[in-house]
Amino acid sequence: MKKRMSYFLYTILLFMCFTNVHAALYGVVNTDVLRVRSGPGTNYDIVANLTIGQTSDLATTTHFADESGCSGQDWYQITYSGNKTGYVCSLYFDVYERGASSDNKTATTACEQELASKGFPSSYWSGLCALKNNHPNWNFEKINTDVDFNAAVSAESSCGKNVMSTSNSNYINTNCSRTDYSGYKTISSGVVAYYLDPRNFFNDTNIFMFESQYYNNNINDDSYRETTSKIYNGNFIITQIPSLPNYILQAGKSTGMSPVAITSRIYQELGNGKLTSGQYSGQLYSAISGNYTSRYPGKVATDGHSLDNYYNFYNINAFDSSGDITYDALKYAYSQNWGGTGNSDTDRQTAITGGANWIKNRYLDAGQKTAYLQKFNVNPNVKTSLYMNQYMTNVVAPKSESSTIYKAYSNLNMLNAAFTFYIPVFENMPSVTNLPTSSNDKNYNGTGSIVSSDSGSNNSIASDSNVASVSSIIAGAGLSTSGNYITKINPGTDVATIKAAVENMGGSVTIQNNSGKTVNSGTIGTGFKIIFSGNTTYTAVIYGDISGDGKINSLDLLKAQKHILKSSILSGSNVTAADASKDGKVNSLDLLKIQKDILGSAKIAQ
Repeated sequence: MKKRMSYFLYTILLFMCFTNVHAALYGVVNTDVLRVRSGPGTNYDIVANLTIGQTSDLATTTHFADESGCSGQDWYQITYSGNKTGYVCSLYFDVYERGASSDNKTATTACEQELASKGFPSSYWSGLCALKNNHPNWNFEKINTDVDFNAAVSAESSCGKNVMSTSNSNYINTNCSRTDYSGYKTISSGVVAYYLDPRNFFNDTNIFMFESQYYNNNINDDSYRETTSKIYNGNFIITQIPSLPNYILQAGKSTGMSPVAITSRIYQELGNGKLTSGQYSGQLYSAISGNYTSRYPGKVATDGHSLDNYYNFYNINAFDSSGDITYDALKYAYSQNWGGTGNSDTDRQTAITGGANWIKNRYLDAGQKTAYLQKFNVNPNVKTSLYMNQYMTNVVAPKSESSTIYKAYSNLNMLNAAFTFYIPVFENMPSVTNLPTSSNDKNYNGTGSIVSSDSGSNNSIASDSNVASVSSIIAGAGLSTSGNYITKINPGTDVATIKAAVENMGGSVTIQNNSGKTVNSGTIGTGFKIIFSGNTTYTAVIYGDISGDGKINSLDLLKAQKHILKSSILSGSNVTAADASKDGKVNSLDLLKIQKDILGSAKIAQ
């Protein structure tokens, strides 16, 4: 840390000497509480406490040798509470150069002039004006955060505050002792910076993370119902609960929350509502089935009451680190009386309305009216402290929800409606933020420079498809490759699940079935083509699924037998899928593995 910061400051000092530029240096607290001392060591008195994300100017560029308590690293002298000075350990104080106080680029087009009049900096113009050009009825409003971007990155990078489902080592914060939350990992500050930067999401799809989640009276009841139906698109939960669109519409009317926002939040939390493993695989999640205690007799409320007939469609008060999300969700539902009558229609309506009202009161009415603000609380007008009261820990959640909403609006030809988007603007924003591509850039170290009028192509924001390599996207999505094959796909996986996993990692794919037809839903099988942006193509292999229907059954056993007997020879991805033991041969061992998988006694490892 000492070497990195010393070199950074030394470079800036040289720059100041040779170019006559007098840039102000300031720092951001990167730990929960930082003690300010009267001298450069813990042997001096504590004169103040700073909290994570707070900023302070450096009183001098001189470093002070560690007298104690900073592991031999230097101390900085800072100013605080006006003109008071004190010392902080450099390990817990990241130093940046403060950018210029104004943006000198001249707005030329009508769109740029409108955005400039609203206070949007020039680095926002290109992306927003491209959207405005395609959707003239869309309106963009600025949320002036008065928050330093570097400070927000530091605050949001604290251990456990933001997580992601990933195996990409460049995305994982290995310095955090709490790294796994039911498969989710605490992420590095480089990833936090990318998802925190609104400019990375100025596209048709992800702009909806900035849409207000209040009820929109310009959308009629039928359109709201159709939007909910389109979001679920005939999947498992809506086939099991056909009245779900009506429940959600009534919840929206009762609470004043957008039914689209309610639907996307439920979808984000519960997916298609289907258990995919365990004794009850293929049934509804216990959070929405109404028979949790009947399934698990030992799982009851704190007072011993059954949790049957209680519902929590939003996983409210259920945390990644709890170890049993469903149990915690239903205990909270019981405490809120979300159900309990035994009439499934009544209880589900109560739960959906109750949860929506909880979200509206706690977030929308508190100043966090968009999915983005519910993930990153950077609105200075909120009723709670900055960076607190954040609904979800999954950093990708707003992006996922916006994709869900966009697809529904698009399918209903509603994209030309008059949508208003509320977009945060930070102080000292870097010219661009990218997802990390190596260990060298996994930790954010932005300069905070304002984009100037002569920065040319540096004004452009990298699109998702160009941010990370295909290999890192595949790894981050939980998949693997072997030559031209893509593996680690479980039998029964939906095409939409693969697409969502790739999109969550900043990628984009087209999937073609075994007939060469592009598909967006249905079960993916061996032989399907997965085509990434840039035309990098892999063929899906599901071990044991020889027929390519995405399932392992007697047909696959028959095909393997015929291959061994040489009565019908397999080739390509089909013969690879037949090698269930992965020993490079198709023989009786593979027959045994396929048979055990069919009988349920031992699943084939993907």
